[in-house]
Amino acid sequence: MSDSGWSMYIFRDGRRTASGRELVASLCSALCRWQLAAEQSAEDLAVLALIAAGELECALLDGANESGVADSATADSPIHHSTKHHPATPDLQTQAAEITDAVAWAFLTGQRGSLSTILQRAGQIRAESTYTVAVQEGFAYYALHPRKVAMLLEGLELGTRVAVLGIRSIGVTLSAVACAALRLRGVECERITARPQGHPYDRKLEATAELERFAGRWHGAEFLIVDEGPGISGSSFLAMAEALQACGIESSRIHLVGSREAAPATLLAENAAVRWPRFQFHRMENAPLPPRQAGESLSGGAWRRHFRCEEHYTPASWTPLEPAKFLAEDERSVFRFEGYGHYGEEIGARAMLLAARGYSPRYLGNHCGFGEYERAEGRMLTLCDRSREMLRYMAEYLAWRAEAFQSEGQAPELEEMLRWNWQAEFDEELRAEEWQLPAVRVALCDGRMMPHEWLLTTRGEMLKLDAVSHGDNHFFPGPCDIAWDVAGAIVEWEMLGQVRERFVGEYEARSGDAVSERLAPYLRAYAIFRLGWCRMAALAMQGEFDEALLERDYQRYRTLAVHLRSRAKAA
Repeated sequence: MSDSGWSMYIFRDGRRTASGRELVASLCSALCRWQLAAEQSAEDLAVLALIAAGELECALLDGANESGVADSATADSPIHHSTKHHPATPDLQTQAAEITDAVAWAFLTGQRGSLSTILQRAGQIRAESTYTVAVQEGFAYYALHPRKVAMLLEGLELGTRVAVLGIRSIGVTLSAVACAALRLRGVECERITARPQGHPYDRKLEATAELERFAGRWHGAEFLIVDEGPGISGSSFLAMAEALQACGIESSRIHLVGSREAAPATLLAENAAVRWPRFQFHRMENAPLPPRQAGESLSGGAWRRHFRCEEHYTPASWTPLEPAKFLAEDERSVFRFEGYGHYGEEIGARAMLLAARGYSPRYLGNHCGFGEYERAEGRMLTLCDRSREMLRYMAEYLAWRAEAFQSEGQAPELEEMLRWNWQAEFDEELRAEEWQLPAVRVALCDGRMMPHEWLLTTRGEMLKLDAVSHGDNHFFPGPCDIAWDVAGAIVEWEMLGQVRERFVGEYEARSGDAVSERLAPYLRAYAIFRLGWCRMAALAMQGEFDEALLERDYQRYRTLAVHLRSRAKAA
């Protein structure tokens, strides 16, 4: 498999729009809940408030830069700084930054006595516009607890003056926690945030006059760049570090703080093997902070040891990007990371609804960002379990899901994914009618209709596993037409001819939705996404157990994609 698989388009943007009033209301609600919380739930609600504060600050900064409204930096600058050198009457962005700093201090010190004052200040923010809200991915998907940056800094000797730079989005929140942790040690510090721009593998950040002034004020200090990465390329970290260099900061004083170790030679940014080692990299502890009741880790594919599956059907996994999972100490439940703050609460609401309908295991709540599910004894299904009864049950499930999890319109980037990946894989362009994806019944799809995602319990019940987040995580599809799941079921259960017609008919009868009229492009979209996902995952997992399994699946989806295109041309 060639390295061109790195060009596959599989990660979605995930941004949403929200009014400033909504964001302020969410922050105020989170602060109230934290203020009134019992001691055992105070930590989770503190994180809820911290994420809400960082989200508001980030949205206001990005909104100002997108609209050309000047912040304390310049109107065309992606740079913004916090808490020092502001005019006496602070603007919206500065107010939000000061609140994030105050929440981070209360979070680390546990001093809830300041929350009334913070709440009063938050309620005074008058943000009337509509903003684009970015996902803080480490908090939503990868179990990066905000306390980890403070844990790392406890062991670093950085001197008495430190300048902190956060890479937006999550770097807004992490930079505030970093500054609070440093101030607790008596270190003088100030933070700014920035968003490098450009291709994901080649981000750039201009050394603006504002950044030069910041660097000049802190000349002789240590500089700390904070983010959740590095990702596949490391280019955001490099863009920030090299912008500081351009401002006259020595590379020996520039520290990169992230949550994933990376070998410089494997990073995809141009000449990363030479550029990356110029700076000091410090990794936050990447092991999750699980609930107290958690026992054995089921992460990294270890869950396959506990859920019986025939060897021939062993499911492949991109293990570093799997949500963290743990078996409870008493082995009666399973903890699965579902997000800190509002991210986990939204998923928990879906989990409760699915369990109430009998489609999923009983949901026992969210603890420390982990959803807890009752452990059901049984075995994962395989293609051999395909039957009329199973197809009817899946059709009923999807018809219900399309109604229960209705969502706003699907993002146009889904069509772009189909076009881009097809061109990248087959070096040919699809016709317009082949890539257009009609959005008729948009929902938060399941996204994982494979046989091994279903459990047949020892009591004869059929349960859907991992039904809450795959359609709304870092990967495609995101909210989209339920035809994605219908197509996914057809592909994963290898339905042909009358079997496929019967399944689609069962769905249409239960939903009143003529999905067959728009199914063809969704079959192509599903196959090309899974092809791209498996191809990139196999490259990332070279030399690991899952590489061969991912290569197996890539070849299957590729064969299917070719077949679908041949049928379309013949039609």
